[in-house]
Amino acid sequence: MARKIATATRARPRRGFDWTAGLAVLAIAIAVAALPLFMILLAGLVPTAVAALIDRHPGRYLIRTVAPVNLAGTVLPALTLFETGFGLSGGLHVLADPRNWLVMYGAAAVGWGLHWAMPQIARVVLDVMASQAEQRLRRRADQLVAEWGADVSSEGPAQPPK
Repeated sequence: MARKIATATRARPRRGFDWTAGLAVLAIAIAVAALPLFMILLAGLVPTAVAALIDRHPGRYLIRTVAPVNLAGTVLPALTLFETGFGLSGGLHVLADPRNWLVMYGAAAVGWGLHWAMPQIARVVLDVMASQAEQRLRRRADQLVAEWGADVSSEGPAQPPK
């Protein structure tokens, strides 16, 4: 009996902490192994960090939308880093180019735009689908009335008992 009580009061594991700790270890590893790349990622993923801070929805849809697109936006500056020389001077050269900032933050802006626009687009698509379903049902109801008479319709003379 005491064993059941002990298992019932056991706390759930904190998955959010596991992700945070994993990201921290990954960031430290990248900072130690590849400091110039870490500088570019740190500067380029600021919009993702802001999205993570302000997203309080249980599904975390904002971060799920912004982070992948923002990370994709850091690929071109990272490739530029490898072309210019993988050193601190190469990293500073990449960060000094405004086009790289435009690519990184522009990609994040696309992610924010997708997060904002998708509910409206989904609403329009669902409205169109509902309208088409309504038209199909009306056509089918008209076919049934033509086949069976007005008695099968609620608009006909026969009314269901109350």
